[in-house]
Amino acid sequence: MITDPMLFRFTASGPTPEAAFTAFAAKDREQPHDPFRPRADLSKVTEVKVADGRDWLRADGCFDGQDGGPLCEDDADWLADRLIEDYDPIVRSGAAALLLRTLGDEPTWCFFGWSARGE
Repeated sequence: MITDPMLFRFTASGPTPEAAFTAFAAKDREQPHDPFRPRADLSKVTEVKVADGRDWLRADGCFDGQDGGPLCEDDADWLADRLIEDYDPIVRSGAAALLLRTLGDEPTWCFFGWSARGE
């Protein structure tokens, strides 16, 4: 149970969602503490799940790909907002990841979820 939850959302690239999340979290830990801009403690996230179900997007008429396929950033942000607002089980597990449509060598993922407040 997270006692003082902080929402997080960021994008990161890597061969897998777990690798991308881990690399971003390591860089985030190196950032100095800022009492005026609190951040979620990403080291407390123990699991990253890829959100394949996109029923929210279909219902709104803005879905443009197959489940598990890449999304445009706007669709990913919109879907992340819906899953966060509904406190979907995939968000409660730690971090959720949505594959973004990008032109890089490695896939880029939109990560979102809840974690403990960083120190």
